[in-house]
Amino acid sequence: MCLLAAAAGCGGSAANVSGVVTLDGKPLEGAAVTFAPQGDKDSVGSSYGKTDAQGRYTLKTVVGDKPGAAVGKHKVSISLTQSADPKNPESAAREVVPAKYNVKTELSCDVPSGGTDKADFDLKK
Repeated sequence: MCLLAAAAGCGGSAANVSGVVTLDGKPLEGAAVTFAPQGDKDSVGSSYGKTDAQGRYTLKTVVGDKPGAAVGKHKVSISLTQSADPKNPESAAREVVPAKYNVKTELSCDVPSGGTDKADFDLKK
């Protein structure tokens, strides 16, 4: 769960955001991390990132591809799909991350005006 202090911010402002995603204590490589701002019509919109081999990600805005995320409260989703049969890449893909972290996300994060490099998520299967 993202453990950040809430901070008030101006609409339309963005702050740098990065963190680490783990699944059952292990870094989750190749996952898509999406932050969707809640409630502010004037925000910079959604932001996204992809985790590396250590589970680290850094967010960029969807519109404009600029570093950061809107200041304020976000709904967060984390997703990783993999081929059901690694020897056959055209086989049906399956979601590795439980639905409670993506299509039925329970995750949220408050992005402070100064940004954070501690937007970490420790997911459990």
